[in-house]
Amino acid sequence: MHTSSLWDWFHFFWENPEVLRETIEDYGALAPLVFIAIQALQVVFAPLPGEVTGFVAGYLFGAFWGFVYAMIGIAIGSSIAFFLARKFRHFFGKRLARSPHFLRLERFMQRRGIIAAFLCYLFPGFPKDYLNYFLGLFPIPFRIFLLIMIIGRIPGTLALALQGASLYERNWIMFAIIAGISALLLGLFYWKRNSIYQYLDKNAHSIS
Repeated sequence: MHTSSLWDWFHFFWENPEVLRETIEDYGALAPLVFIAIQALQVVFAPLPGEVTGFVAGYLFGAFWGFVYAMIGIAIGSSIAFFLARKFRHFFGKRLARSPHFLRLERFMQRRGIIAAFLCYLFPGFPKDYLNYFLGLFPIPFRIFLLIMIIGRIPGTLALALQGASLYERNWIMFAIIAGISALLLGLFYWKRNSIYQYLDKNAHSIS
């Protein structure tokens, strides 16, 4: 598809959001399953930032169901990634061990335990889809992983679904409020990210 035709396609659905929703709804009862599958694959293969699909969920299905479908897809995809890393530990261990995120998480978990993983899911900007693979290399029970992953992903996913729904409904006030709060939190994290990482590293190195 040429760039111009891709832009025309995007512009058309932007001007006619009900058409996009109707296109998905053409799958009937399978529409949510189609989206959940796409969301799960996104987590496993990470071809798109998770923020894209979370936003689209709210746009297509509304805030509530968009959030529910996105979380189901995230839970399925994250579980697959966790078990892939555990099954092919040697393969993923060699590659992920080079990541500064993995090394930082390893040091922090030595000091803070499972709470470290939970905080990483909450932190804006941390590569959460790859975090599923990281945690598959640690001796964490699956049920504990699933619990902290779901709780940690709820705030961001809910905010994205609300933004998507607000955009579809042209509720610009709600969209601006949610987008503003999200941007503020993200900005604060990036502003203080070096201090946060230094604090985590310092505490990790304080192990006796």
